[in-house]
Amino acid sequence: MNYLHAKKINLLTIMLLVSASLSAMASDVDDISGWYAGLRAGYSSNEKSCLNDRISCDKTDTGYGIFGGYDFNHRYGIEFSWNDIGDSRARYEDFNLDGKLQEADIALKISHALNKHVHLYGKIGAAFWDGEVTGGPEKLDDSGVRPLAGVGLEFPFAPHWSGRIEYQYIDKVGNNEMGHANPNFLGLALVWHFSAPPPAPKAAPQPQPVIVVIKEPEPQPIEERITVDEQLGGPLFEFDKAEIRNTAAIDPVVKILIDNPGLNVSVTGHTDSRGKAEYNQRLSEKRAAVVADYLQAKGVDSHRIKTFGMGENMPVADNDSDSGRAKNRRVEFVITGIKIKP
Repeated sequence: MNYLHAKKINLLTIMLLVSASLSAMASDVDDISGWYAGLRAGYSSNEKSCLNDRISCDKTDTGYGIFGGYDFNHRYGIEFSWNDIGDSRARYEDFNLDGKLQEADIALKISHALNKHVHLYGKIGAAFWDGEVTGGPEKLDDSGVRPLAGVGLEFPFAPHWSGRIEYQYIDKVGNNEMGHANPNFLGLALVWHFSAPPPAPKAAPQPQPVIVVIKEPEPQPIEERITVDEQLGGPLFEFDKAEIRNTAAIDPVVKILIDNPGLNVSVTGHTDSRGKAEYNQRLSEKRAAVVADYLQAKGVDSHRIKTFGMGENMPVADNDSDSGRAKNRRVEFVITGIKIKP
């Protein structure tokens, strides 16, 4: 492998590595429009720049240039550039020739975004070239205009910055005395865009649902006293007995207790003053127990029920009259706890 061939491979390797790095750095940057400017450098090859009778020919060199342009939108733009294409050197039997070539060009640039990371573009335009050949019997120089074409990839990687890898070709530069050459240029470029893309609009915050928590009033503990005597539908018990005769008078209490499992009840039996006090005490306790059994039979748990007998000790009316004694023969319910249903 000779030196020139090795130099070509090294340049291509460097350009591919830098291109891969720029692609990795690329982020989600929107298409940029407006003015831009940049610098390029790379590998140039002036094909057909040496005559057939040369002893050796070095038609490759390092090229560089500056450029600027304007993108009308994400697809179309116009670009201007100046480039030093690089020298060509040839050794002949009688002399050595050194050729220099520069060009300035204008081209229409057409772009297509492959994705937000990579933009493909092509260029077509005209190049004004200026070249000279020294080292021979006389100095030769000339200039002219030739068609130009190019293709490349651009990698946006920051709001104002992008990188490029580009190939450019100019057709048949030179004249009959100087000889004709086809300049090829493969290079990397760094581009500064004067106008950055507008920031992506932030998504409007989604309205959060308004959750209205309606707290029901917490049930309050109660203490309710219900007295059932003979005035409510007739006597509860047969005379001098503990069997229930009038269950209809007790059923409203049963309903309250069944509908409200958080309630407890105290059942207290009372008698009038006829008979001995000890007897009346036992009778009141039996009647309270009978009522408790009735509540349990209707579905009220026994642990919710307490029974008491007060005998004749707590009269609410005069025991000297029938109506008074009827009021004293009674059962009192004291309901306590948390009431759910009214």
